[in-house]
Amino acid sequence: MLVYLTNFFIAWLAYFWQPKKQPCGSLTLPHIPGVDIISMTRQEVHNYSVATSPPYNLADVHNLDFCNVSVTLTHPGEDDTVSVSVWLPLNNWNGRFQATGGGGLAAGIIGLAPAHPVSQGYATAATDGGLTLNGTSNPQTGAWILRPDGSINTALLLNFAHRSIYDMTIIGKTLTERFYGSPPRYSYWSGCSTGGRQGYFAAAKYPNLFDGVLAGAPALNFPRLIGYMFWPPVHMFHSAAPPQCVFDTFWKAIIDECDPLDGATDGLISDYNPQSCPFKPETLVGHTVTCPEMGSDSPVTITAQHATLVKQILQGPDLQDHPDLWTGLPPGASFRGTANTQVINGSIVRPVPFFPIIGWIKNFVYRDPDYNVFDMTFDDFNTAYRLTLDGYNGILGSDDLNLSEFRRAGGKLLTWHGLADELIPASWTNAFWEGIDKTDGADVDEFYRVFLAPGLGHCSAGHGPKPVDLLGALVRWVEEGIAPDRLSAAAVKADGKEVTRELCRYPATLVYDGHGDVNDAGSFSLVFVGA
Repeated sequence: MLVYLTNFFIAWLAYFWQPKKQPCGSLTLPHIPGVDIISMTRQEVHNYSVATSPPYNLADVHNLDFCNVSVTLTHPGEDDTVSVSVWLPLNNWNGRFQATGGGGLAAGIIGLAPAHPVSQGYATAATDGGLTLNGTSNPQTGAWILRPDGSINTALLLNFAHRSIYDMTIIGKTLTERFYGSPPRYSYWSGCSTGGRQGYFAAAKYPNLFDGVLAGAPALNFPRLIGYMFWPPVHMFHSAAPPQCVFDTFWKAIIDECDPLDGATDGLISDYNPQSCPFKPETLVGHTVTCPEMGSDSPVTITAQHATLVKQILQGPDLQDHPDLWTGLPPGASFRGTANTQVINGSIVRPVPFFPIIGWIKNFVYRDPDYNVFDMTFDDFNTAYRLTLDGYNGILGSDDLNLSEFRRAGGKLLTWHGLADELIPASWTNAFWEGIDKTDGADVDEFYRVFLAPGLGHCSAGHGPKPVDLLGALVRWVEEGIAPDRLSAAAVKADGKEVTRELCRYPATLVYDGHGDVNDAGSFSLVFVGA
């Protein structure tokens, strides 16, 4: 009887102490330490539709009904104005919360990132981290890093690094609890590229915020990555910048050379070790290439300069006092990410650096919005790289990230990365996993798994099979204890034929069994190195 009465009393208290539901139009926020709320708007939205686009690569969503809460905040005594957007499904909440990340030099994308999660029933949040300068600037320009007097805006830098993750999530979870009358049962992070990097920072800096982190193609070692991305353009500034038809010829030759190494000639390189590809660029010198973008029928001849440039891109950047800064372009990755060019008037070939890196060099490094990156010398590049490493590795680098508290909190980290990523090579994601494996003192696979996708480019670009139901795999791991050993992936080729793969968790690699359809996942086995 005593046990019964005790349980009845606990249930009675839970009933009367549970949070009161607040309607959309009346939602409020309590005081959040370290944050000043400037404004807050709430509005029910019905039949909302949006066409999604890269880097999300998701299906369009239609007819969403949700409570849209927009919060503007600042940090006391600091120079920032941050927007946070929280979307709360009106009809189909699944009991979960999901925070979303950004890309490039953006902390998040308000108005687009939440759409797909909300269609799946998640209460969802996004933030600009203050980097849009109150909606007046494209964060990819990097203009946000400079105050009007030319000094570094340390508040916005901290927001970009990780603080905006915390603010967004605390606000999002609080509003979720007040709107539905109960807190989310589980909370997740989802992001790719910069969003992937943010996921790692969330796990390391705020280990109790999320039950699960989905981090695609993470921009780890961000300051080193800056040099990697600008390495091809600075070489092209001082040598022959080839049209993309030349780069595409090298790309196809690399695949032809290295594709069969996994036992199957299927157009996909499944080996994650760039050193295993024996391609020599000089073998294409003298070959002629049809190049429609040059505006004539005259073919382009591949020169020794072209071959040297490709070799430098494949090797990657270095500095005398900073060895092994980054690997080069992965075998099978498109050159259009870091070595993009455009043809002007059918004859002039101009390098096109990855846009956010132009903003980084101008504003983060030289603190001069008028600096002309196209006039950079190799000495300028070396200086810019050193300034980046010295000035930003402490706040944006990944060398000291520690996931042990996240593991102890029961969190799960699921990462996927394309082996043909044209912007961020998977080799450094692998290196981070290996570092955790050696130093953490526990079985890393219990909480942290990396999956590599042959032929897949940045954040699901490229021609390789794309992972399906990534978040579902993480949810099953977190909520049911079903750790993913494989991830299903699929793509449709130009001829309409489907290609499937079962992506393997690192350090395993896909190897063809020697028989069966090379387009069928069942024809490949997972082999661990050294097994």
